[in-house]
Parts: sequence; structure tokens; C-alpha cells
Amino acid sequence: MSVYSRHRTIIHPIIGVCILVFLAVAYGGQPTPPAGDTVTARLRLAYFPNITHSAGIVGVARGMFQQELGSEVALAPRTFSAGPEAMEALLAGEIDMAYVGPSPAINAYIRTQGRALRILSGASSGGAALVVQTDAPIHRLEDLRGRRLAVPQLGGTQDVSARTFLAERGLRSRDKGGEVTILPIKPADIYALFRKKEIDAAWVPEPWASRLIVEAGGRLLADERDLWQGGKFATTVLVARKEYIDRNPEPVTAVVRAHIRAVEWIARSPQEAQTLLNAELKRLTGKPLPAEVLQQAWSRVEITADPHEESILRFARAAQSLGYLPSGQRNIAGMIDPSFLQRARNRVVLKR
Repeated sequence: MSVYSRHRTIIHPIIGVCILVFLAVAYGGQPTPPAGDTVTARLRLAYFPNITHSAGIVGVARGMFQQELGSEVALAPRTFSAGPEAMEALLAGEIDMAYVGPSPAINAYIRTQGRALRILSGASSGGAALVVQTDAPIHRLEDLRGRRLAVPQLGGTQDVSARTFLAERGLRSRDKGGEVTILPIKPADIYALFRKKEIDAAWVPEPWASRLIVEAGGRLLADERDLWQGGKFATTVLVARKEYIDRNPEPVTAVVRAHIRAVEWIARSPQEAQTLLNAELKRLTGKPLPAEVLQQAWSRVEITADPHEESILRFARAAQSLGYLPSGQRNIAGMIDPSFLQRARNRVVLKR
């Protein structure tokens, strides 16, 4: 049985949404060890082995998070492959902070009436692309009619982007009675399916987009930056569980300080950052990126602490129109808390 065959039964959005709704209802969080307990206190930080999560990867690798946390709170990093999976862990109280795409963060926030999390900072802009088979007669988004398009996970940021930009061109997914088969599949399986030509296109973050182009013979159809006004949009944000924030504001501020340091170090030392990133990707996935893949991927992403709030609001409206969120106007202004970023920036400046 092909990988496509194993995954094609999971494309209906009700499955992923039901999981998230269940966790939202059950949400209460696990008790967090009090700050100051040198034996038990820890901060569980999630991130993905993606270039769009470079600040988190660098911060862990260079010990920046642990340096800012000090000796009383131990950092416990954990990796995930997609946003909805990470948010399920956050809702279950299994992680405290996370690098994640804006769409899963919005979903978790609204479905828990704001109890689940806060967005504390941006982490990256850009770094997502639509790649198609080179020999396929697909030259614009409208040509995806009747095609099979893969995204990393149902309700994830690339899933919302794909459905939204297709809808603007009069196309809907087959599960909504439309013309495009959208397959939510883990990135590694997307790569395998693409090489076998069992899917026609993939809307994925970096470095997966560049891997499909360089290693799997794909063709870049759209850099997602070109689809956004001004070319700027949040790809990754740094979030924290609200319960953890309330009980542990100082460790949260410390992580945001380390995050800013990582962003600034990457901007100052891009070549060194790429070398370190690739070493960490090898450690996390078992394989480093070829130089050409790394260079292409790096050229399409900006590592930044700017949350690009307007793009987050647009993602919220898009998720709502897609039926991932309750209908009607919902205020998500309280989801973004800039106070930690401001305090952390002030402390970083003072330390220089």
C-alpha cells in the first residue's frame, strides 16, 4: 500500500477539529513546578526541525535559553513536526512554550475562549512555498483544479494558506465539494510521495520546499511572500501557555530574552547560523541539508521577532471562513501580548 493510500482517509477537517475541541473542553493544564525549586522546576519548550524555527533551534544549540533561565529552571526542549500536534500537547499541559505557526495558535486560543495561550513574539516571516511536479501542466494556482495538493497537517498554517489562496481563485477542496484534493500529510511523507509522483503539488515550509525542488525535481510555482501584500507575513510565532505565564512570568521573560538574542545573532552571523542550523538538523533528523537546499531555503525566510500582527488577524479571518473556527466576529486582540517582548528587549539592550 502506498503512503498516499494510507493517508488519503484523513483529509476531512472534522477529524483534526474534533481532537482540538475535545482537548479544549478538557483543558486545564498540568501543575507547573514553582520557580525557584532547583530540583523540579523546568520549562518545556517545543520547536520544529524547520528553517522557519531557526531562532528556537539556535537558542537551544547555543545554550541561550538555559543561560537566561539560570540555574533554577531547567530547559526541556521537545520537537514536533506540525503545529496542530504541538498545540494539542500545549492544551494537554505537556509543554509550556512553543514555536508554532499562527493558524494552530489562533485555533487553540479561540476554542478555549482565550484560556490556552498568548503570542509573545514573532519568530519568522516567509519561508513557505508551493512546489509542483516539473512536468505537470501547472503554471498558476488555477491549474490545481483536479490535482492532489499536500500540506503538512490539517488546520496548520500552510493548510490555511493553501485553502485561502485557492478560494480567492474560485477553487475549493474536495472535502468541501470542490475540485482540489488537499492531503494533510507529514512532511517526510510528502517528500516520499512527491518523488514517486503520487501527488502533484505541495504547500510546505522550508526546508521542505527547497528539498522538493533540489532533491525531488520539483518546480517552484509560488513563493508565498509573493501572495501577501508587502511580502511580509508571520510563518512562526513564539507562544506560551497562559497558565504557565501566570505562575512563572520571570522564566517566560527569560525565554523571550534568549529568543531575541538568537534572532539578533542570526542576523549578525548568517553564515555561522546556517552552519549551526544544519548541524542541529542533522542531530534532530539524522541528515543535514545539502548546501544548495540550505541556501535556497535560507533565501526565502526572514528570522524576526516582529509578529506581523495584521497577518495573524488575516489568518484568523481565513480560518474562520474555512470553518476551522466558530462563525461570527471574535476578538483576538488579547491573544497577542507585547509586554514580554518589550521587557525582554529592554533587558537585552541594558546587558549590551
